[in-house]
Order: sequence, then structure tokens, then C-alpha cells
Amino acid sequence: MADYDVIVLGAGGAGYTAAFETSRGGMRVLMLDPKFVLGGNCLYEGCIPSKTYWLGASFIEKSKKLPFLDAKVSFEKLVDWKDLVQENRFIQHNQEVKEHENVTFLGKEGVMLDANHVKVEDKTYSTKYVVIATGADPFVPKGFEDGITTHDLLMPKTKIRNVPERFGIIGGGYIGVEVSSMFAKFGSKVTLFASHLLNVSQEIQDLLERRLKENGVEIVKERAMGIKKTEDGRKKVITEKGEMTFDEVLVATGRRPNVKGVNGVVPLGKKGEVEVTHGMATTIENIFAPGDINGRFMLFHVAVLEGWVTAQNILEGGREMVEMDYHAVPFAVYSDPQVAWTGMWREDAIKAGFEVEIRRFDLSKDSRAQIEGETEGWIDVVIEKGSQRILGAQIVGQDADMLIGELSLAVGQRITTYEMARLSQPHPTQLEDITSLMRKAMIVKRG
Repeated sequence: MADYDVIVLGAGGAGYTAAFETSRGGMRVLMLDPKFVLGGNCLYEGCIPSKTYWLGASFIEKSKKLPFLDAKVSFEKLVDWKDLVQENRFIQHNQEVKEHENVTFLGKEGVMLDANHVKVEDKTYSTKYVVIATGADPFVPKGFEDGITTHDLLMPKTKIRNVPERFGIIGGGYIGVEVSSMFAKFGSKVTLFASHLLNVSQEIQDLLERRLKENGVEIVKERAMGIKKTEDGRKKVITEKGEMTFDEVLVATGRRPNVKGVNGVVPLGKKGEVEVTHGMATTIENIFAPGDINGRFMLFHVAVLEGWVTAQNILEGGREMVEMDYHAVPFAVYSDPQVAWTGMWREDAIKAGFEVEIRRFDLSKDSRAQIEGETEGWIDVVIEKGSQRILGAQIVGQDADMLIGELSLAVGQRITTYEMARLSQPHPTQLEDITSLMRKAMIVKRG
């Protein structure tokens, strides 16, 4: 008899979801994570702490737009608040572990020996199933080791508790864009090294670039070649045309799957990821790999769903009865303004053979946006002509992160404009704008 039914490597969104769900099904589960806290990098050094900083920066931005508001934000106290939020969530998650009697949680690292055995320090445990959910870590290219990563910037009790006077940021992905915008508002003189911003339309890139510059961010499009530490502890960024000196430099050049615990038991893909099916199964029938480790979508909410899918299939005896649907994944970037999208962009839909129409609502016409002084932005919906099925959506503006959820559901459930047109939305909210777009369907002549 095996020591456990399931051993889960990693306690992030994918790992703890898989552990809790299989334990509810009566399985004995061992969950391993050297951090000894749930939440993975999202809570430890990602989504939660960064959005706490974003909240502070948003008050500063609001103060510029609303004449009756005079907000002052103490960055030092904001860092204390971030630490408190993280600590509270760690406590909350620890309580969740206690609520699952079939789960044993150890603050140790597990290394696979084969498909049914995992080594933890000097002990080896046998298992029926292994769930590899060790996530991903910041990728630091060679020559950039003297910079910091989100780990240093956002981890609990971080040493970076003051705003760098001159802050260099390398990378135009969501991390680089978000941190540039936030720290510029906190008072840093920010320089962002990026050839382009996000993988979005040129229209959105142009808007983000303009807003970053308005907030005082200098955007350098020439390639950064490396970072060197100076004698006085500052950092030099070497570019193709020279050098620039900063008090601190953040390296935000992407993330790579953490495959240390895999130990060669499962073959890896071209990018170092553990390849999986839509049911999260690897090439070895009793091993599953949800979350960032599989390199599909490095997003916490996707990892949670992949962990749930994994658990359902393990409870079905390892059969792939449930699969992921990646067509309706919602993306949200906490830039200025926020950007969110789901499903297909116009170009994707046309390339896939759809005949489409785009319906846009300009947020300058929205009552809630006018009340809050957030009138820059729009909602685009990609619709298949004829069937009126909603294929995708893109939102630029305040609360884009919340609004995209409803449209993601519409895409995922293959809902039509007519079905959404029959909804009544709360007033005054931008949700009404979505329904308004749905009601602009062509009137069919009846004869």
C-alpha cells in the first residue's frame, strides 16, 4: 500500500487546489512546499503585494483627476500594509489546511525519484499519483544578475522600503509596465527599457506609452545589454549606445518553469516546461502538472482552475474526464489605464476564418466614468456576423479587471448578443455599457 494517494509538489494556486479537492474526495494527500505557506509566488512576491502597491498609486492618480481630493500616500506605510495583507492571507490559508484532515502539509522540498516515489530530505514516500505544481521563477538573463527581481521588491518584509530616486526597469511585459506606472506616481524617476509594451494592439500600446510618459516615465527602446554594480552600490544599465546609472534596477524579463523537483522523471518541452494535455496529464499516466510549470498561461486564476481539473481527473482514476478551455481566459493588466481582454482579438478571429464585426463603447460617454473622472478608455466586443456569437472582448479603462469577467463568461459559454441583451445591469456601472453594445444588433426584417 502506498504511503499516500497523492503527493503534490508546490502549494501555489494549482497545488493547494489539487490537494484540497482530492482530499475532499477521500484521498490521502501530502503537499510539499519549502516556503511552508500557501499561495505560491502570487501571494509571496506577485499579484497580491503588487496590487497593494497599485492601490496606493491609484489614490495618487485619483487626486490628480478629482479637484475635491488631496491624497497623500506614505510609501513606507504602504509597504507595512502590504506585509500585513500577506501575513493575514498566510494565516487564512493555514486555517484552510487545518480544515482538510486528509492533507499533510510539510514545509520541505520534494524531489521525484520515479513516477511513484518522492524524496523529502532523507525520507522517501510512495504514492499513486504525483501532481507537479512547482510554478515558475523570475528569469534573469546572463549579465543581469546585479539587478533585483519581483522577489526582492515584493516579498514579505522586503528590504526595499523606500522609493528609489532613480529606478530602472527592464522589460515591457505586464510586470514592467505595472511597476513603471506605480513607482513613477510614488515619485521615482523611472526609466523603462522596452522595445514595445505588452502583446496587445498598437492602439493600446500607443495609449499606454503616452500615459507612461505623462507620468514621467522615460521609455528607452534600445536594447539593454546587462547590469553592473558600482562601487557606491548603485546599478549601471549597459545599452547599445552607452550606460545609465540608477539607484535600483528591476529585471522583469519573464518567468521560467521551476522544474527542480521533476528531476528528469518527466520529459520537458522546448522552453523547459512540463508538457501536458488539456486534462493536465503528462506523458506518464499517473503524473499531472497544473499551473505555471506547464508554461501555458502563467496566471494564478488559470493555475487554480488547472488544479481543479487535475483533481477531477485523479478522482476519476486518472482518466481525463475534464479538460481546460483556454479560449476564454481573462487577462488583466494593472497599468494606467487598466487593460483587460478575453477570447479572440479582431485579427485572430479573421485569421481563424470568422467574419466579424467590432462594437465599441467609448467610456467618455459612461455616467460612472464621468462621476469618477476616469473617462479615457473603451470596451470593444468581437462578434461573429450571422450567429452573433461573442468571440472576444478588450477593455481599456478603470475596472477593466472586473468587467472582463462577464465577457469571459460570454465567450466561454458561446453566448450570443441577443442572450446578453436581455440582461438588466446595475446602474450606474460600466456593465450597462456591455449590455448597450449587445442591443445594437441588426433588426431583421419580417415579411
